[in-house]
Amino acid sequence: MEEQYRDALKTITEIESGVKKGTKNAKKAVAIVVALMFAAGWSLTASAAGNELWQSAAEAYSNGDWQGALTQYQQIEQQGLVSDKLYYNIANAYYKNGELGESILYWEKALKLNPSNADAKFNLEIARESVLDRIEVVPEFILAKWVKDIKYLLSSNAWAWVALSLMLLVAVALLGFRYFRTLGLRRFAFILACVFFVLAISSFIFSLSERHDVVSESEGIVMLPVSSVKSSPGEDGKSLFILHEGTKVEILDELGSWLKVQISDGRQGWMPAGDVQAI
Repeated sequence: MEEQYRDALKTITEIESGVKKGTKNAKKAVAIVVALMFAAGWSLTASAAGNELWQSAAEAYSNGDWQGALTQYQQIEQQGLVSDKLYYNIANAYYKNGELGESILYWEKALKLNPSNADAKFNLEIARESVLDRIEVVPEFILAKWVKDIKYLLSSNAWAWVALSLMLLVAVALLGFRYFRTLGLRRFAFILACVFFVLAISSFIFSLSERHDVVSESEGIVMLPVSSVKSSPGEDGKSLFILHEGTKVEILDELGSWLKVQISDGRQGWMPAGDVQAI
């Protein structure tokens, strides 16, 4: 132990000597180590605090204290520890608290992060039954619907891993094409390589598309009990129709404090930006 102590003391002395001499590399190394230690310590502290808040919020929710659970879930959100499960729980707390617009907003946010969250889908459909607006949906082209359904089978990260795995299979198939001796096997390996390559590109496109959907703010939820959609941005515009809390809109444009929106039946108009919360 004494010998190890002397070695450690010697090492520390050498580092201090290097710093005192103004060695740039030593200063950079110390700065990097300190920064990494600070980042790691902050991450562990934030994670531990988040776990405590999560458990406390779950306990409050199980005891029927919806507002208490909501407050603690929001503290987790403010720490940046967001996930589809967190948004799902926030939505549930809002719904239990009687806040329809906020609950629909957060279930939509949960599905934005994870479109395969079946619980969020189910609860969202129930909540939509309480929305006053009954808007006819324009039918989507069947092929586009199939592609969208396939895309949302997996998350963006999952599609990225699928793309990498398929590219690995492409490499294996090309090795087979290079080293197989018979013409039939080489042809089969080449066809497999082409198929895997097309699937890998498709998976990569799905991953990018889902990622774009997550960061995009092209959709929103009406948050006020009643909001008038006007023909032009401004209070002097003609009122075209009325939307109610919880209705989903597509955000087409923004001009000052007004948003140009479109609802699912194709009608368009302008709404105050404060009436809509982006998903």
